Amino acid sequence: MEIRLAWAVVAGIALGGAVAWWELGHPGWETMDQKLARAEKAEAAANKDRHASAPTLYRWHDADGVLQITDKPPKGRKYVKVKIRDDQNIIPMSELANPSTSHAPKRPGDG
Repeated sequence: MEIRLAWAVVAGIALGGAVAWWELGHPGWETMDQKLARAEKAEAAANKDRHASAPTLYRWHDADGVLQITDKPPKGRKYVKVKIRDDQNIIPMSELANPSTSHAPKRPGDG
């Protein structure tokens, strides 16, 4: 009789624990939908932080028509804010300010 009582107590504790786990929203267990939602939320937060901390660059041409890219906007000159993409390690370039002049290096003997 004592053994049956002990098993009844163990079964009651197990059943009580299962009911508590169910009622508390299954702590420690996630469905696939919950995992995907949590991953999307974390990715959105990471993207927000990444874009907020991205440096701003400015593209402009100096008096000689040479392209300049700086972290501070030039005073008294037109400039364009450069968007830096996280998935690439390049900065988009603009057209030459003076297409008639070549910025190619001169070869020895060209004069």
